[in-house]
Amino acid sequence: MKTFLRNLKESDIDILYKVENDKTLWKFSNQKEGFTKKILKKYIKIASLENLFSANQKRFVIQSFDFDVMGFIDLYDYNAEKRNAFIGIVILKKFRNKGIGSRSIILLEKFSKSIGIKELNVKVDPINILSIKLFKKSGYRKIKLDQYQKTINYD
Repeated sequence: MKTFLRNLKESDIDILYKVENDKTLWKFSNQKEGFTKKILKKYIKIASLENLFSANQKRFVIQSFDFDVMGFIDLYDYNAEKRNAFIGIVILKKFRNKGIGSRSIILLEKFSKSIGIKELNVKVDPINILSIKLFKKSGYRKIKLDQYQKTINYD
């Protein structure tokens, strides 16, 4: 399935609301409570005005060329001095195990390289076996119990 990344837009509010309020995903993140649509609309508006350099984060929608929203992927905790950032990713259930996560990571790595990021990190809960497999398959190496890392090659 052909995949591309795009910026968030207001029409994403319903799917973003569903993902951010899916309590089954919270155990894999630091999230402790849901978000209202009002808060998410404000977030989308701000995200459309800011970039990675001003906000230290950037969220993308993972979309198919058939216009299906398949998930979200983001860079966060961007550090301009160290030229690194962390990755977060969620693939909607009906699109899992179809290679979309791997393709999305490749696209995010290309974007990261284009803006000079040299190192990407990901925090993965040790019980999140699918995510661990995804990042290992994508070339990330374990550096801590819950953290994986990849250096971006500029050759």
